[in-house]
Amino acid sequence: MKKYFDLKVPILFLSIFLLSSIVLIIKMNSGDECNIKEFQVDAPSFKVGELIIFSDASKKSHSWRWYFGDNTQISFRSKVAHSFMEEGEYLVKLIVNNECTIQKVITILPKENSLDKSKFPKFRVPGNVMQDEEVEFVDRTDGAKSWEWRFGESGKVDSFDEKCTYVFTTPGKKVVSLVVNNDYKHVTIKELFVIPKKKEVVKVEKYKSVIPWNPFKNVPDAPPEEEKDDVVKVVKGPEIGGTDARKLEDILESVAKGKTNYESFLKHFCKYNLPIVIYKDAKTSSLKEFFYAVKKKGDKVKNVTIQKDGEDCIRVINIDKKHKSYF
Repeated sequence: MKKYFDLKVPILFLSIFLLSSIVLIIKMNSGDECNIKEFQVDAPSFKVGELIIFSDASKKSHSWRWYFGDNTQISFRSKVAHSFMEEGEYLVKLIVNNECTIQKVITILPKENSLDKSKFPKFRVPGNVMQDEEVEFVDRTDGAKSWEWRFGESGKVDSFDEKCTYVFTTPGKKVVSLVVNNDYKHVTIKELFVIPKKKEVVKVEKYKSVIPWNPFKNVPDAPPEEEKDDVVKVVKGPEIGGTDARKLEDILESVAKGKTNYESFLKHFCKYNLPIVIYKDAKTSSLKEFFYAVKKKGDKVKNVTIQKDGEDCIRVINIDKKHKSYF
């Protein structure tokens, strides 16, 4: 019996196999078909300057491109951190596997306590001025209606005028601050240096033969007055010699560690001429208040500058931190 072989049958099966293979390959290549609907965004708050975490946890993803809508560089990781430097709405776009595109609008809020630079008072100060000479200060802030000038010597408001003059009575670095329209968030602080005035040299003529007539020559001297208790003498502490800014920093470090009490601390100052403490924001405090604030805070005090008088007494201590850092 003769068997008949139909060639069409294997051709049909081969065609079905090839067609199935093609369909399978297409499906495999389209496995990146966009099944990703969103990406994750994590942040404690969406404010200017704060880091925001963007991530994609989808399966079978092998490439990523992040566009943040703020003209910054593209990121190519599945998880990235980004911060926006200005408030507003940003369209964040993610392209996965070069095919799938997901977009989301992120709203960035203003940073808390962010300050408007245009609201800071505008005035100029000279770099150096002479002690006991009059210096003029003028505010040039648009829309200013009230003023508070502080010149770093009195510890209080020195002038309420738009244009004022001031005489610095002690030499050294001074902090000048200005507040306008009672806006204490926007305070302009500038520094200047007061140059000590030159001591006048009195020339005495030698061998002067003519003695001027003294109308009080025959008037008896008044009896000497008894020393009064209210006369203040300069009483120097036993450790005052050689106390400079660096040594004062070491002493304050000892105070912060609780190794120096207030009585020992006072040995480095003149008893009846204790210095005033001026902070970076032009606020002031007494020496005793500053001592206990340093002791309580327990931190090392750095960048201290001092001003002394002719008796070698420390009269001013300048602290390179704001008043609220201690109180």
